[in-house]
Amino acid sequence: MLKQNRPVKDDVVRALSLENIAPLVDGHVDFRRKPLALQPIRIPLEDIAYCDPFTRWVATCAAGVRLRFASSTRSLRFTATQRLAAEAPGAERRGAYDLFVDGQFHERSWGAGGALISLDSGALVGDEALELTFGGLPDREKLLELWFPQAATVSITGLELDDAATVSPAPDARPRVLFHGSSISHCMEAQGASAGWPAVAAGLAGLSHQNLGWAGSCLLSGLAARTIRDAKADAIILKLGINVWSEGMLKSRTFLDSAHAMISIIREKHPTTPIVIISPIFSPGREDAGDGLTLRQMRTLLQEVTAARVKSGDANIRYLSGLDLFGEADAAMLPDDLHPNTQGYALMGQRFCDQLLRGPGAILHA
Repeated sequence: MLKQNRPVKDDVVRALSLENIAPLVDGHVDFRRKPLALQPIRIPLEDIAYCDPFTRWVATCAAGVRLRFASSTRSLRFTATQRLAAEAPGAERRGAYDLFVDGQFHERSWGAGGALISLDSGALVGDEALELTFGGLPDREKLLELWFPQAATVSITGLELDDAATVSPAPDARPRVLFHGSSISHCMEAQGASAGWPAVAAGLAGLSHQNLGWAGSCLLSGLAARTIRDAKADAIILKLGINVWSEGMLKSRTFLDSAHAMISIIREKHPTTPIVIISPIFSPGREDAGDGLTLRQMRTLLQEVTAARVKSGDANIRYLSGLDLFGEADAAMLPDDLHPNTQGYALMGQRFCDQLLRGPGAILHA
């Protein structure tokens, strides 16, 4: 059910400090701590200074980040400062917060307030201060998960519960799948915070997940590889290629070298963790054209990378063609000929789950 946020009637509240909110956050890599706010980010804080401005912004967006805690509260009020990426004309609405109760979708809210940011100029429109409230929650101890919008940076300023409510962290003990990729893994275009294909796939399989999709910035980089290497993960999904198509960033030799280097860095701390290499999904106009590698060539090269690893003794790496997740027959779900819509992301999540998270060939089980 989709609802606009409504006021919490109870005037007696329990306000949590930022120090007490931090252990409730999941899906992040690090925090940027501010005097009156706590910003979960998806890159080590020490590496931000080494990134170009665009990568810095997308890596600090809150894709896959959520509050996860057990509580008896019947209401909650969340406040933050938010910068939401302005959407293209005609695009689906962005910026939703999704609330789950005991693992089941409960309510979607866009809250009140928050600024829009132009990714071209950096200009802000509106007040960054945002608040949202949820009421009428079950009167019992329950697991609450509040998913943040994937197309926004979110700096938490407060969380209020009923005055007498219990609250405690609820660490996710399920196996964790880590996803890294481009905007097509970041899923900025999906309407709901939990509607990106990595979240859909993991949810269907009963697994936890971390989304390290960096829109426009999946460049087979050493910084990204180090972040993945140092993360907790029971399986790692690398969806590579599309971001280096632009401007012909890599040729065959450098593409192969960069892909192997990324995998080697990750294997330093994940020597036997299952890794899946996914090539680009279908994209009109990019299949056989470009200033450098075409998408067809990238698929062949990534298949070669995977085969070379297997031949060298890596029994825990496999290749999946992006066309098996989203092919030419699905092109109607590419409004801009590049990014799937919410329906397309749901289809990708279902297909990934069916092919790699279920059955005898699953890379891991819940």
